[in-house]
Amino acid sequence: MALEDRREAILARLLELAKAVDDTVEARRNESGLPDTQKYVVLFDGDEQAVGDIPGRRSATEPPPQIMEMTPEVQFRLAKNAKDVGTALNALRIKLIAAVATDQALLDLTVRGNGIRVTGSATVAERGRSVEGGIGVAFTFAYVLRPNRQV
Repeated sequence: MALEDRREAILARLLELAKAVDDTVEARRNESGLPDTQKYVVLFDGDEQAVGDIPGRRSATEPPPQIMEMTPEVQFRLAKNAKDVGTALNALRIKLIAAVATDQALLDLTVRGNGIRVTGSATVAERGRSVEGGIGVAFTFAYVLRPNRQV
């Protein structure tokens, strides 16, 4: 039997949602060396840390469940003319935030079904023949890690 990995389930669903925001982009995971002329979305898994134990009975044979917080980032990159790049990036940002905040499958993977926060975003623009633009949106997901739980 496979072990349950909520972290991987959250990341896989997040990548699906990011791709659905604009289905003309190529979706990748943890790749940074992509051509500048390509329109893409990349999910970076990010860090995670334990923020507390789940109260209750403890088993002598099983590690206690812990609340984990992970902080992945979704980055969109595209090339547009100068007057449109910022508007296009902001449109992708808000569509992604809305999709993540309202996705029941993703919410069900988090603590008490509401463990998702938008952590922030950052933009970058580079001038060449056109303006290359990018925006990264970071999220924090709180979920329960049960080390020995099998599906």
